[in-house]
Amino acid sequence: MLNHVVREHQRQWHKYVPLIVWALREVPNATTGVSPYMLVYGRVPRGPLAVLKETWAGERELPPDVGKPVEEYLQDLREKLCEAAQYAAEHAGKEQAGYVGRYSSIGRK
Repeated sequence: MLNHVVREHQRQWHKYVPLIVWALREVPNATTGVSPYMLVYGRVPRGPLAVLKETWAGERELPPDVGKPVEEYLQDLREKLCEAAQYAAEHAGKEQAGYVGRYSSIGRK
């Protein structure tokens, strides 16, 4: 994942590292079926959208200094999430094609 982000955002890659780390911690492991976050903390992780929903619903307060206007933050978040979804879809398609190739050849032997 990091290699892909560095190639796509050569001078801005460091801004995407927290999102990459979050993705790696949140995704369930293929073998265990449990995310690393769940193994460490014993609960389902709360992603950025859950935090945003809690803020809008009044369940949680935002810190007074969030660094940028909410509109700009949401636009940046949307762009990054769309990019991550596109990459995940491409990667999943490649992996699925690989699985089909491997498991189809096993059945023919």
